[in-house]
Amino acid sequence: MRSFVLPLLIGLAVAAPSSADAKTKKPDTPEDKLNCKQLTGRIQIKIMEMRGFSDRKQASALARGIQSGFSATLGNLSHGVDPNGEYQAELNMLHQYNQRLVTLGCKSYDLEAELNKRDIDDVPAPTILPPKKAKAKN
Repeated sequence: MRSFVLPLLIGLAVAAPSSADAKTKKPDTPEDKLNCKQLTGRIQIKIMEMRGFSDRKQASALARGIQSGFSATLGNLSHGVDPNGEYQAELNMLHQYNQRLVTLGCKSYDLEAELNKRDIDDVPAPTILPPKKAKAKN
């Protein structure tokens, strides 16, 4: 009995879809429908998550390679395999959100200055005033 159950369980574990795939977060609001307050909140949170990336110790190339091999074999997410690529993707998203604030006529962020701050209690705030709208001529 035991010799039959163990291979069956291993087969099910490998064939079953990853539970992490099933838990992917669905966006509450479409990104193009976000208002200034929502964009500002998302930018604040993302900046606080990303601060100090260059100071953090990263996993070695060997550890990332092993993780990549396991994720390919077992079907898990490849989160953490390329931390620099993930950082760049998040930075690009921050720039897009910030540009959207400018487009909407809201205060925007000096992203470089905010990301370089090290104080954990320093909450990012938009400091760049929106562009002035041209007055209509009569």
